[in-house]
Amino acid sequence: MWAEYFLSFVGCIMVLCAVWVLNSYYMPVNLAKKYAETHNIPWPEGGLQIPLGIAIPVLMAVGIAIAMSFLTTRTRFGRYVFAIGGNPEAAELAGIKTRWVTVRIFALMGALCAIAAAISTAPLNAATNAQGTLDELYTIAAAVIGGTSLAGGMGTISGAVLGAIVMQSLQSGMVLLRIDTPLQSIVIGIVLVMAVWLDTVYRGRAK
Repeated sequence: MWAEYFLSFVGCIMVLCAVWVLNSYYMPVNLAKKYAETHNIPWPEGGLQIPLGIAIPVLMAVGIAIAMSFLTTRTRFGRYVFAIGGNPEAAELAGIKTRWVTVRIFALMGALCAIAAAISTAPLNAATNAQGTLDELYTIAAAVIGGTSLAGGMGTISGAVLGAIVMQSLQSGMVLLRIDTPLQSIVIGIVLVMAVWLDTVYRGRAK
């Protein structure tokens, strides 16, 4: 029990630290002025320091991650998904309706893609035909880095979220270093190849 309490305490501390860091960033001056004008707040000489807080897309991502974690670990559908991913023939012989589960998986992915598209287009209030191009490379790399096996049957939602954080940090770092877009794709491809190689080595040793 002491380990459970310790992990719960560490998790609470991490959440509080993350919230504190996110609230340490203040709204840019132009946005703060528009906010003050909209809410009839007098503008002081030193300006307004309004914490940005946690972005709505972050809250949406956390909510979706919690919901998907519950779906994959606490429901029959989640167990079916892992069973089909590990061995579809054995799952079908075990009585699982693989085609019906596959249709549900595609429907669920379509809904999640719609949410991602809404979040992606919201800041610009516009969309193009090239919206999300090559994002599938980042998605696959994030999932593999998070422990998802390309062979199927293995993976966690929390691992995929951590992998997404790593990939976003890598992409943001390359943008800050002013690395050209083609070189960024090459770096992401190298990371993906390394992740797949490590996954293959791990699965080979597990056998």
